[in-house]
Amino acid sequence: MPAPDPINQLVVVTLAREQLDELIQHLTQDGFQATQVDRGSLLQEIPVSLLIGLNRVRLPRLLKHVRECCHVRRRFIPAQAETPWQSLGMMIEAEVGGAVVYALDVDRFEQL
Repeated sequence: MPAPDPINQLVVVTLAREQLDELIQHLTQDGFQATQVDRGSLLQEIPVSLLIGLNRVRLPRLLKHVRECCHVRRRFIPAQAETPWQSLGMMIEAEVGGAVVYALDVDRFEQL
């Protein structure tokens, strides 16, 4: 059995929790492993980050899955401004969803 490609990149994907299950399913079916990091938020869209170690030759494949699963959409959300009208339940239209992806070079990776 040939040795797996060495891990030389750490990819951090931050996305909305509601898009997480579909992305995780796509990634695991394609042999990716990810660590989930939950984050708190004041917004209704709760962000989640995935940490994914990979060989840089697989980055285009990972980005394909992110593009397929993490779409930006428009939604009405409660206004968060401190105003006298706050009790009126004002809503604003905002873009939600999508993903932010950081790919960082890794000099050394060890799995213990």
